[in-house]
Amino acid sequence: MNQPRSVLQKEHVAVTFGTPVSTYLWPDSDAVNAALASLILQKETADRGLTRSNVGGWHSQTDLFLWDADCVRTLKDRVASCALDMTRLVTTGEGQRKINLQMDCWANVSRRGHYNSVHDHAGTTWSGVYYVSGGKPDNDDPLNGKLELLDPRIGVNVFGGEEGLFGGRYFVEPLPGLMVIFPSWLKHMVHPFSGSGERISISFNVRVQFSATDDIARYSPTKADIG
Repeated sequence: MNQPRSVLQKEHVAVTFGTPVSTYLWPDSDAVNAALASLILQKETADRGLTRSNVGGWHSQTDLFLWDADCVRTLKDRVASCALDMTRLVTTGEGQRKINLQMDCWANVSRRGHYNSVHDHAGTTWSGVYYVSGGKPDNDDPLNGKLELLDPRIGVNVFGGEEGLFGGRYFVEPLPGLMVIFPSWLKHMVHPFSGSGERISISFNVRVQFSATDDIARYSPTKADIG
């Protein structure tokens, strides 16, 4: 059989239904992260926290954006900036629209053996995480404390095949200063942390609303208890 000639080029192939995920390492974050870590550990001693997807560890109340501290205000501005950028990059439409953001967030403190089970964040638009401290991980587990985003396509791995042909796994290394944003419907998990110290992160939800007016971004924190 003769080798078939090649006819398809990149412009003939559409990658449909992609899932937008952003990762951005904020520069000059050492002082902000130190202040956030100190504040979060103080709050941990004063509040028993919540149990949501976390297995072990400490999950704060979901009102972190209302905490009165400069480091929190800096974080809120960073989340709003990235959420606005993501929204503008992935949405289409003619004319300018006002983008309103409603945001809530909470702190997570993980120590040895703690992890987060598979979950998503219903009822909102974007979810994400900001890493404050990575702790001191052991070196014998390549998945140690990593965030994993799960492929949302049903049946993509049913028939097996060469790894990476259609499916795959997406891991995020918890680097201090890194902010990750993804659609809230995307299921994800955090692998068990093995190491000393605390792995501190801040998770957040952003609900996006549009109105047909000038492109002016507005945002406000909420106390919505979204798991």
